Amino acid sequence: MLRRTVAGFLGLPILSLLLLAGCDTVDSPVSPSSETLTLESITSSASANAVPGLLRTTSAPSPSGGPVIAVVGNQTVVNGGTMVATVNAVSRFNTIYVLVGARSAALAAEAQGGIGGHYEIRLPTTETSVPVLLTFPQSIPLTEFELLFAVADPSGAVGPFTALATTVTPVGTGDVQVTLSWDVDSDVDLHVVEPNGEELYYGRPRSGSGGELDLDSNAGCVIDHVRNENITWPIGRAPRGSYSVRVDYWDSCGVPRTNFTVRINSGTVQIVSGFFTGLGDHGVAGSGRIVATFERLIGPTAVNFSDPLGFRTPWGGLLHKGEKMPAAGR
Repeated sequence: MLRRTVAGFLGLPILSLLLLAGCDTVDSPVSPSSETLTLESITSSASANAVPGLLRTTSAPSPSGGPVIAVVGNQTVVNGGTMVATVNAVSRFNTIYVLVGARSAALAAEAQGGIGGHYEIRLPTTETSVPVLLTFPQSIPLTEFELLFAVADPSGAVGPFTALATTVTPVGTGDVQVTLSWDVDSDVDLHVVEPNGEELYYGRPRSGSGGELDLDSNAGCVIDHVRNENITWPIGRAPRGSYSVRVDYWDSCGVPRTNFTVRINSGTVQIVSGFFTGLGDHGVAGSGRIVATFERLIGPTAVNFSDPLGFRTPWGGLLHKGEKMPAAGR
């Protein structure tokens, strides 16, 4: 018998990959091959403990004997999504620097700071562990990039930069985009209920209005390490009305805790974070916890919907966990 899942909406993750790397400098010049790239075109924002990072157009400061850090974060992101990277240090710090390294732009192999600018996050108190929330634009010009992190102590001494290699998994955007990211290899499911009550999730990956779950990760604990899901509607297809977003802990896959972040882009942006503990519930339609609602004031009228049996494939069977929706016309 499965135990009930415990879910919370406080705190941000300690994520799954530990990387330690020291870099001697971060002020190498940008080569002509990266002149069209900007920091915001790759990473839209950076914040920590609800403190927004300041976008600086100058080079990040060079290391000067400050705290050495470890960075823990998911190595896969989606366009229009989020990632939380936790910065850990033995000694206390109150400033975090985030930038995109030169390897992202295929510059010199050991060069750093290839993309102009950096984020500077000034914390109100000194810390030894801080989750940094990164958001990404709906169009990312690179398929992979390298994020660099460093911290400064209260005296201003900056530590060595630590790299987190990141790969982009492309997903749909459109009128409405809802993304889910999480930090460990568990099975977490994204559900969105349309204004007419039709529910998009792994068991109904396409709706009558054109909504689609186009990325489903770690299905049935078949671990792919992507840890992102995405639901979107094509331009002009998302119905007007009220939507609700749920997150379900389908299976812990053996991990003690999962931290997640949901981002909703429906013209305005909402970001919600929370966590799960327990074994999971093997949820179906209607499962999970409501994490957000949003209203769409434009779009086609939602059509009436009623299907208590759930999504059916073209041959009449139900779509089960881990199965893929067949291509249109099959």
